[in-house]
This record gives sequence, structure tokens and C-alpha cells, in this order.
Amino acid sequence: MKLTASLMLLLGLIQFSCDDDKDNDVKPDSVPETVKTTLAANFPNTVGLEWEKVGNDYEADFDVDTVDHEALISASGEMLKYKYDITEAELPEAVKTAISQSYSNLRLDDAEKLLQGNSEYYQVELDDSGADKKLVFSADGQEQTQPAYWD
Repeated sequence: MKLTASLMLLLGLIQFSCDDDKDNDVKPDSVPETVKTTLAANFPNTVGLEWEKVGNDYEADFDVDTVDHEALISASGEMLKYKYDITEAELPEAVKTAISQSYSNLRLDDAEKLLQGNSEYYQVELDDSGADKKLVFSADGQEQTQPAYWD
């Protein structure tokens, strides 16, 4: 009986934790036209588009040519920032050097190019047996605290 009750509690908690992601989901009809227009102008060939509301802004999650992308657009239609997956080979040499010098004991797990305003950054997730380390670098290999890592 205790095992059954424990399993029911566990299943309920799992379902509850999964529902959190759906709380911010937005139906395409609820996204302002200015936001949709900005996305279409910057990324005309999107596939698998999904929307979330983040504060007053809208986050689009989509693919372009099988590459994962995310864009954050204000309600007024301003492109605030966007990012997309890249391979380790696509990281600038300065970023690869900085990682190998400061984090040689960690393995690169994920890399993304982040564009915000007129600046470009590189986000990396390094596998650190237990808690991953999430870092942002400028193209010249300098570790950045701003912008913060965008999950």
C-alpha cells in the first residue's frame, strides 16, 4: 500500500513539473502581428515554430535548415536577441583557446552563437560531472558576465 501511494505521489510530482513548461506557452493566434512580422523578416524559413511568453516579450523556438534557433522579440516587434546551435568547430579559435586554458578538465557539451544588438557572443555548456558550467564568451575569447547565459 505504501509503495502504491509513493508511486502515485511520484507520478503526480512528475506531471506537475512538466506542466510548468506549458504555463508560458502561447498559441500562435495570441502572438501580436508585429512580433510575427519581425520573426518572419529575420527568419523566413522557420520550421516547427513554438511561442512562449517571457514577461512582456515573446520567445520563439524554431529550426532553420535543421539548426535549432531561439529569438526573443518585444511585444512592439523589436528583435532583442537570438541564438542558434553551432558545432565546436564553428567556435572562434580565441574561444576554444580560452576554454582549453581555463576549463581543460571539462568537456564541451553544447555551443551556441548569441546575437544581441550589434554584438555577438558564444554560449557554451561544459560538462562538469554533476553540475554543468554555463559560460558566455566574446568572439575574442573573453569570458563575459553580461549578457548572462540565456537558457
